Amino acid sequence: MRSKESLIVVTGATGWVGRNIMNILQKKIAYNKFNSNVVALASKEKVMQSTGYSKKNRIEIKVKNLSIFPKLCKETDKILLIHSAFVTRNYIKSTNLNKYIKTNKFITKTISDGLNLCKDHKVVEISSGAASVFDCSYEKSKDTNLITKDPYAYLKKAEEVEISKFGNSLILRIYALSGAYVRNPSIYALGSFLLKAVKGESFRINSSRPVYRSYGHAKNISELACSWLLSNDRSINQIINTVSHTTDLISLAKLITDQFHLPEATHQIDFNQNPDSYISSEDQFINLLKKYNIKATSFREQILDTANYLKSNRE
Repeated sequence: MRSKESLIVVTGATGWVGRNIMNILQKKIAYNKFNSNVVALASKEKVMQSTGYSKKNRIEIKVKNLSIFPKLCKETDKILLIHSAFVTRNYIKSTNLNKYIKTNKFITKTISDGLNLCKDHKVVEISSGAASVFDCSYEKSKDTNLITKDPYAYLKKAEEVEISKFGNSLILRIYALSGAYVRNPSIYALGSFLLKAVKGESFRINSSRPVYRSYGHAKNISELACSWLLSNDRSINQIINTVSHTTDLISLAKLITDQFHLPEATHQIDFNQNPDSYISSEDQFINLLKKYNIKATSFREQILDTANYLKSNRE
């Protein structure tokens, strides 16, 4: 029987970050108590196998539809929420724009409606560095039609603003991501390079201009989210950019080719072109990891963790 006093809820539980969060929670909660203390939510109901327990103690975890979140809030005294559910940018081209906007607005409203029913709550929102585009212009942009120009960034910023209204929250912005449970690896530089590398194949850099990315390890981000959520600490009154290493594509490719003993990646980058930069300072995130005694994963280890997951899912 589920506790009515408090409940840990993870939305987007079947996604890249969500699966890492579920894994970390399994390391903190005994296998025979997990399903009575944690509820996994996603867009589709399914059954997940635990990943954080021994084979002997492996359990099934029923993933329920996100729409039940308000009901959970109404029935529970305290909700401890890690919210990572969102339709990401890469789905914009494959769906109707109005449907994309409507779906993400529904997700945000479902969370907001639920939190309004809570007697007590604590919330971690997994957001995106893309939202920073609207940090200085969001209030003004509400009176324009900028949502259609960059819907993902706008909707992420809108959700940050909505979640912040409830207090006792921590907003973690992801820039580039590494680590296990990667989804759609071919659309990311790290994933596309590693898909070739784990098969022993050489690869090339397709960009014609310099590209810079700030990476965070999905495991570290999840460890921080869970550590803060389960602590007695209150709101951290700033948005945390969850990055621990910044690199360019040529350096990233060289790390991978050296690790896998492959020829150097070829490229035709024109360094006179304006760079494509999606970067942030590492200080906030590194300092918070230290505060909660979390070891920051080196970038080499992040690459290997991502590669090992891709390799294990290929075999």
